[in-house]
Amino acid sequence: MIYNCVLLYILMSIAFIRQSVSAFNPHSKSNVVNYWGQGLEESLSEYCSDDTIDIFALAFVFDIMDGMPILNLGGHCSGTIGWSSVLDCSNVGKDIKTCQKRGKAVVISIGGAVGSYSLPDSKSGRDFADKVWDMFLGGSSDTRPFGDTVLDGVDLDLESGQTEGYVAFIQALRKKFKSSHRNYYITGAPQCPYPDQATGDALAHAWFDFVWVQFYNNYCGVQSFGSSNFNFETWNNWAKTVSVNKDVKILLGVPGGPGAAGSGVVDSKKLVTILKSLRSYSHFGGVMMWDAGSARQSGLASAASKLLHGSSSSKSDSKSKLKTQSRRSRASSKRRLTY
Repeated sequence: MIYNCVLLYILMSIAFIRQSVSAFNPHSKSNVVNYWGQGLEESLSEYCSDDTIDIFALAFVFDIMDGMPILNLGGHCSGTIGWSSVLDCSNVGKDIKTCQKRGKAVVISIGGAVGSYSLPDSKSGRDFADKVWDMFLGGSSDTRPFGDTVLDGVDLDLESGQTEGYVAFIQALRKKFKSSHRNYYITGAPQCPYPDQATGDALAHAWFDFVWVQFYNNYCGVQSFGSSNFNFETWNNWAKTVSVNKDVKILLGVPGGPGAAGSGVVDSKKLVTILKSLRSYSHFGGVMMWDAGSARQSGLASAASKLLHGSSSSKSDSKSKLKTQSRRSRASSKRRLTY
């Protein structure tokens, strides 16, 4: 009996240690972020089955219609909720819970390259915060796309529209966060030219926990690493001198692989070289990739994880490539809002 109790204690301790090691740490300099929802990809839970990715951004709430967030996850959802026009993504909600149990953080991303998501003034921002809180976070609503699943925060990938209301939107959400027992996060995905035209006002006046800068599709992308055009230092200086949150983390945003962006695609060897050079920056926080499917297919996610986490993922790249190729043949009929 004593032997069995000791064995049970040891097994429980090992399980706790494993969970602690793989759990997302908001203060880490080694987080790996992937967008999911619009690419040629497997289910969300498939990408949570190992320790490669720490944070997932679900893409996208691509429209704001009469103050309501309109979700599109590229065919991953099935039908709508009741008589409403809100997508029923309860299957994704189950996957989100699976990811969270494995220590991952999952945020809902607002924006993208296609859509209409304007917040023209402070009132619209506060009203939209109420809707997002009730539909995706700690509030309540009859039309929650992911059911009773509670996401870990909100990402702003603003690339168009009126943006005057996003400061009020973030401020209103953060007030709600304070009343909750759990942690929520605000993240942003500005493009690398500084200051970012769409997100600049929010970045200057509102609290962000993470800013994963898109170093692609612009002159300052990773393809210019080693020249004065590559401006990660500028963004690190923003974090030190301008950001409301002086502990904000800046992540390097890269395309997940060939075809994921117009420019800025690098191979695993080049990415590792760049990441090694950035780890000395005071506010460096890891790497972001658009998107999960391409990042696994190319091996970039695995390479970044091996460097930043110091260990390899449990999934083989060859198995992942076969699954992605199989998915690719079935994907043409699905609606996607790709970059």
